[in-house]
Amino acid sequence: MEKGYEAVGMREIADAVGKKPVQVYRLALSKADILAEIILALNQEQIEALPLLVSRVEGTNAFERTCSYLQGLYESDVAHVRVRAIGAAHGWLWSQSYEQAVVEQVWQLVGPIVGWMNADGLSDIPARCYAIWSLYYVGYRCAVMRGGTPAECLAEIRPSLALLFPPQA
Repeated sequence: MEKGYEAVGMREIADAVGKKPVQVYRLALSKADILAEIILALNQEQIEALPLLVSRVEGTNAFERTCSYLQGLYESDVAHVRVRAIGAAHGWLWSQSYEQAVVEQVWQLVGPIVGWMNADGLSDIPARCYAIWSLYYVGYRCAVMRGGTPAECLAEIRPSLALLFPPQA
């Protein structure tokens, strides 16, 4: 965090964790893979906090619940804005196995939204969830680029998000 992703070498990473460089190299992890491990750990913290987060969700329909839920996720992510920003910028360097692990975690994180959409009788739920997660990252740019709050991140995507939830009859 002090030097930035590009400026830090594996030797410095080894020193930071009290290991010799050869010990780190034997793990056969790249800097991108180490970053992926950090992102996976942050995601796991969110997954473990899901019951509490879901218990705080407000709203009477899938759209309102999703907005409330995403704001809760933004609160967690904004607390780790620098690491999340580095992960977003360098995630394309991760190995395929790390990418798959992150995708699996994302599906766990959208699980509550899937339930609310099912309850509201919406169709094409996987496609809607991909769109929601894409929008989520668009909103998160508000925090990364402008220091936005979780509420501002949500406000950034709310109009587009509404398009994924047709009005209830």
